[in-house]
Amino acid sequence: MGAVTGWLIGILSIVILGTVVDILLSQSKTGKFVRSVFAAVTVLVIILPLPSIIKNGFNFDSSFIIQDELELDESYLAFAERVKLRSLASGVEAQLSADGFQNTSVSIEGDARGNEIKIQLVRVNLQNVVIDENKRHINKYEEIPRLVAGYLDIGRGQVIVHE
Repeated sequence: MGAVTGWLIGILSIVILGTVVDILLSQSKTGKFVRSVFAAVTVLVIILPLPSIIKNGFNFDSSFIIQDELELDESYLAFAERVKLRSLASGVEAQLSADGFQNTSVSIEGDARGNEIKIQLVRVNLQNVVIDENKRHINKYEEIPRLVAGYLDIGRGQVIVHE
């Protein structure tokens, strides 16, 4: 146990003990005396290590951070990456719906680590698509990849449309 941790535990234990004694004692002169003694002991516990800290210096890094105990949770990072890609796919679906192609299903494959998403492939499933009346005479296999590539700023070759 580190010196700072022991010091903090000592302060906490003396405060808890003082609170318990305060609850148990009445408002008599003896109770006031015991409270005064606990207050003095608390102050001593707090200031006793200060001269050695000032003399030897104080390193915050080694006192509060357990450097060997840090571990990266890869499963959470993978989950966060999937959430980013799914959120982006939902945005594409909403944009396609606004452009007259309702009920499309979009899935995006790529690298979403960090701040920038690098898209490798976008799949658009048109199995349940409903096309607006004014778009019924267009080639959906040409129009949808063009729109999706424009939304995501990727090449049309990265967009696969299937039913």
